[in-house]
This record gives sequence, structure tokens and C-alpha cells, in this order.
Amino acid sequence: MKGLLLVVLLAAAASAAIVSQDIAEAPEAIVTYENILYSDDAEVAEIEAGSRSVEIETRRNLSVGTIGNSRLLVSSQHIRGAIANTIIVQNITFNFAASIRISAIRVTRVGASQNATPSIVSGGLNRNFVTIRLQSARGRGYNYRIQIYGR
Repeated sequence: MKGLLLVVLLAAAASAAIVSQDIAEAPEAIVTYENILYSDDAEVAEIEAGSRSVEIETRRNLSVGTIGNSRLLVSSQHIRGAIANTIIVQNITFNFAASIRISAIRVTRVGASQNATPSIVSGGLNRNFVTIRLQSARGRGYNYRIQIYGR
């Protein structure tokens, strides 16, 4: 029994060393956030008219590109609580090294739907940066997991 425990502990230590090595080799992403709160419908219409969104999914999830031989560059979770009678808009920009190209972007809702909408505002596939906009429904919040794959 002690021998089995020793083998399990050694395997766990070896896998932890491999995981930390992969994280150390992954290119660092520079992540910037822009948070905007809107309580007026005219303000929301103005910002939506001023930005040309590349991709909007109506199912409240966003999935573009193929993973294939790519590796996971970023996995992050973004949570915002509800604010009464307010639409929350958050622009999240991921910048990578010039040699990195994004091959897939997955923005997945976590938990129950609150009718938020993810979209790609700039950059995206075959680029080294992407700006993703998360927009809540009026008076609601959101909880999304963002995964970006690249080569």
C-alpha cells in the first residue's frame, strides 16, 4: 500500500513539473480591459453604430477558427455582477508576440444564461491580437470563459 502511494505521489509531482514547464514556455499575453457602463439606450445605440463588430453570435457563445495543431495561449474567466437598469460593456484586448498567430477563439457562457452577447471587435484569426466585447443585457451580468488558441 505504501509503495502504491509513493508511485502516485511521484506521478503527481512529475505531471506538475510538466504543467509548469508548458506554462513557462507559453507566450505571455498582454491583456487590457475597457469597462463601460450605460444606462441610456441612446448611448448604447451610439457605441454599437460606431464600432464595426466582426463576428456576433446570437446564441450567446462565440466560436471561430479551428484548433487543429494549435496550443492554448489564454484561458480566462470574466464575471460581472448585475447593476440595476445598466448595460455593462467590457472590451478585453489580448496582444501576443509578433510571431504568434491566433487560430481559434472560444467564448463560452458559464452557468445559466443572462442574455449577454460576446463579439469580436478587432483583430482575430491569423492576427497576433484580438479585442473581444462582452455586453450584458440591461440590468443583468455575465460569466464567460475565453480561450484563445494559436501557433
